[in-house]
Amino acid sequence: MKTIYDYKSTIPFSLHDMIICKIEMADEDIRLYFKDGFVELKEPYKQVEGDITIEGVDLDFCCIHLLSENGQYGNFQGKKMTLAEFLDEYSNYGFEVVDEMYGYNQVSYSGYLSLPNVEDLREIQMSIYYTGSIIYTT
Repeated sequence: MKTIYDYKSTIPFSLHDMIICKIEMADEDIRLYFKDGFVELKEPYKQVEGDITIEGVDLDFCCIHLLSENGQYGNFQGKKMTLAEFLDEYSNYGFEVVDEMYGYNQVSYSGYLSLPNVEDLREIQMSIYYTGSIIYTT
């Protein structure tokens, strides 16, 4: 017997190459602010200003992985921290999203972190567990 699963994404916007410049936590929600918004996934694929709210976030299951500089392969010294620890430690940054993945009550964004007065980018991965909705405000 064959069972075929063919996933069809219904996300309305792409975050690829967009830069998260601020993350706020309020109660059980996380709000992501973008430097230049994000791109619509319907023609004419225009870039729109906006932010994202993720509702019903369980902070016990949200984390940040800081990985190698410039995404290099090989051995590296990394760091895993809670989202709250990341926000306490970093207030001025740019998180360029390269990949975004959505699953059952979970979202993962990965890309590169730029910091003021630091030449090299740092590979970063953010994992968020949520039970509510993802709201795109444009």
